[in-house]
Amino acid sequence: MSRFSKAFIPFKGYYSSPFCRWQGSLANENAIILAAKTANRWFKQRKIDPTVIDYLYFGITIAQHWLFYSHTWSAAMLVDGAKDIPALMIHQACTTSTTGMFLAAQNVELGAYQTGYGLMTDRCSNGPHTVWPNPMGPGGELESENWMMDNFNRDPWAGFKMIQTAENVAKTIGVTKEECDAVTLRRYQQYLDSLANNRAFQKRYMFPCEIKMGKKGRS
Repeated sequence: MSRFSKAFIPFKGYYSSPFCRWQGSLANENAIILAAKTANRWFKQRKIDPTVIDYLYFGITIAQHWLFYSHTWSAAMLVDGAKDIPALMIHQACTTSTTGMFLAAQNVELGAYQTGYGLMTDRCSNGPHTVWPNPMGPGGELESENWMMDNFNRDPWAGFKMIQTAENVAKTIGVTKEECDAVTLRRYQQYLDSLANNRAFQKRYMFPCEIKMGKKGRS
């Protein structure tokens, strides 16, 4: 296990935007733009100059339009173009966020820079459908892939669905259905606790997204 003595996350130097249900109100938003603009608003509300950032890690799993430039593009939107911030896009499936935080902490620890920033986003609803030319196929038929659904349903190496992998791990380490249900119940209880006193606990770390509704409105 890596241990850091110099890297740390400043108190309240973090936030999470609310998760939106599948095919909900954020289903058609570009996650790159939404993440960068939300971060920009967060810095302004906290009265922190975002140009303090020396390096940005942009984490994303499901492709969005203009993914090619997602890391540098999001960095530019975050600071309103006030500074050229070097950035790296991280795509590590279910460990994207932890990888981004580790890399930021590691480079602070090594003295590569003073302030790293991790910006992680995704949108599972309306995931992209990718096609590739295949002139050697029958009739030149295209090869295709649904970014989210196809990969959730089959790991090309293991050959299993994600949910089957979870079942296999549970069987290997001896976790019972009853134990899983107990954890689920406990997490739901904790969620209800977070809603107490007009969401007092959630408001300590949660920051809202804003999207345009029509030509003028916001939500």
